[in-house]
Amino acid sequence: MVEGHPLEKVLSASALTSSSNSSSRSSIPLTFEVTHQHKTQIKRFQNVLTSDSATQDDGNDDPSRNQGNEVSEQFHLLQYPEQHQHQHQNKHQHQHQQQHEKGDLDEVLCTQRMFRKLSTGSDDVKKVYSHAQLSSTAHGVRLLSKNLSNTKVALEVKKLMIVTKRQDDSLIYLTRELVEWILVNYPTIDVYVEYGFERNESFNAKELCKDSKCGSHKIQYWSPEFVKEHEDFFDLIITLGGDGTVLYVSSIFQKNVPPVMSFALGSLGFLTNFQFEDFKHALSKILQNKIKTKMRMRLCCQLFRKRIKKVDEEARKTHIKYTMEGEYHVLNELTIDRGPSPFISMLELYGDGSLLTVAQADGLIIASPTGSTAYSLSAGGSLVYPSVNAIAVTPICPHTLSFRPIILPDSMTLKVKVPKASRSTAWAAFDGKNRVEMKRGDYIVINASPYSFPTLEARSTEFIDSISRTLNWNVRESQKSFTHMLSRKNQQKYEIHTVRTRQDSEEEEELEDDQSDDYSTDSDSELNE
Repeated sequence: MVEGHPLEKVLSASALTSSSNSSSRSSIPLTFEVTHQHKTQIKRFQNVLTSDSATQDDGNDDPSRNQGNEVSEQFHLLQYPEQHQHQHQNKHQHQHQQQHEKGDLDEVLCTQRMFRKLSTGSDDVKKVYSHAQLSSTAHGVRLLSKNLSNTKVALEVKKLMIVTKRQDDSLIYLTRELVEWILVNYPTIDVYVEYGFERNESFNAKELCKDSKCGSHKIQYWSPEFVKEHEDFFDLIITLGGDGTVLYVSSIFQKNVPPVMSFALGSLGFLTNFQFEDFKHALSKILQNKIKTKMRMRLCCQLFRKRIKKVDEEARKTHIKYTMEGEYHVLNELTIDRGPSPFISMLELYGDGSLLTVAQADGLIIASPTGSTAYSLSAGGSLVYPSVNAIAVTPICPHTLSFRPIILPDSMTLKVKVPKASRSTAWAAFDGKNRVEMKRGDYIVINASPYSFPTLEARSTEFIDSISRTLNWNVRESQKSFTHMLSRKNQQKYEIHTVRTRQDSEEEEELEDDQSDDYSTDSDSELNE
């Protein structure tokens, strides 16, 4: 089983090492968990990681020794030509197998080499001697991020979870059809559906097992409590519904989340990019091939309340203590508004401990890139590409026209506090749920969550396709032609001119494609170095 991203543990090791206060300057230990079909690939992968110096030493062999080996091989060829031909065929097959295996490992090894260059202790990073070194390191991080986003992972699905929007009865029959197809074509997979389907007459699990010719144990049932108790249990999640169904999955998986495959059976569908009409082809492709996943950033929101006041009579000081009441990992946004109060809300916004602004508005929206197409967009926020690691701050009906939305880096720690001068309390909602009241002095700390939300990629342009489909993004009518108003002679001239223009544009596109291929080749060679 491959859990999340194959380099997830490498990055988590980096985060732990950089955040520690240890004075050790040793490099970050690299650990890769890569699933391959052959044991020889794993052995060769381990040898590559541990034999860099040995490979360099082999390149400095004595020339006379190599020359003697060539002479002995030629003498052996004269004596045993048939045996040499058989060995040559085996050698050719072995080289072909090595090239095939090398192609599977190139992507991981390139990232490993780049990460090795960047994996120095926190003290070493602070002691960069020049801005050129700092710029080179930053460029290496960008190349590493690019390679991570292009990594494909092979799923080994044994336990599959299906989440269905139960408000629509027709989806129950679609779930039944999906489960039956999986049990017939992939009998090694155990299917888990929601516990409410156990006694559902429309689903009818007993008849489904009978038609699929499998045991009743192949269909199991999950509940939010079961998910909470069994962490890292499921290998794949399939959702049948809309974006709300995907948000529900994020709410019950507050830590590690299995890859999510979402079928568009809702109203909008920014997060549901697979069509159920093609579920047989799409699911077979995912189960049998390596796939790309979008590691969507979530926000970690920690709610702190002012609890205890201690008065030091001797020093004449009052000590206030804060306790953390809850922690939430949201996929879309954190919303803090005035709730039922008729007064305008006053919220202090801090960034890395510094006061950024005091918002006097109906509220604030702290959104992730995924949430930029939700409430934040309705409040006038900007669209953010899902793979961009950023935090969007959008005011809700601010009391000043100059308070515009802003995009902040994901490395910044935000804090939203209800000040003492506020005329009323505030209310916080996490992805529209778990609504809580914030009294004067309470605050919420927002960071980039260490637990991302992986979604399977249907197409490389799925985000642009979704906003074009749902929002009619930059859709306009094309310029109308007036050729019907021309005479026959001018129409012929216009057609000749159109053909020449089309040929010229095609030649320009071919030149641009050649230049882009050369640029991508140079980028790949730079990454390999």
